[in-house]
Amino acid sequence: MNTFKPIISLIITLAFAVLPAVAQQPVRWRSFVKVQPDGTGELTIKALVEPGWHLYGLNLPKGGPKPTTFDLSESTGVKFTGKLTPKREPLTVKDELFGMALQWWDSNIEFVVPFKTEADDATYKCKINYMTCDGSTCQPPTVHTLTGKIKTADK
Repeated sequence: MNTFKPIISLIITLAFAVLPAVAQQPVRWRSFVKVQPDGTGELTIKALVEPGWHLYGLNLPKGGPKPTTFDLSESTGVKFTGKLTPKREPLTVKDELFGMALQWWDSNIEFVVPFKTEADDATYKCKINYMTCDGSTCQPPTVHTLTGKIKTADK
């Protein structure tokens, strides 16, 4: 029985070492603002996708995973003048977990939306609702919020 003690200790140690890595989200989010002196510009939202994972697309069929959505409605002093669009199209893949063709990005992806500021103290608030999978398991839908100030170049 004593020969199992080192093995059990090793298993417990490894479990505690692995738990923080498992708890991390496989997608991290960043945002960047480019603004001209006239108050026009672009908000870029970048998803940093961990290798082996994928971020689901914006338009998915019913009965599958949750699509990625962006809600900018709580932004202030800024008018978004176009649709938020990805810089490249997602892959279309037969997803074995859901048994249907789905769209996703399997590497870093940027989304861009044009805007015009309407106030000197403009801010953006973007709630991102998304879901990720790695081919054998999925993370539950997650909401991440990005916020920031939008200052014109001459201020």
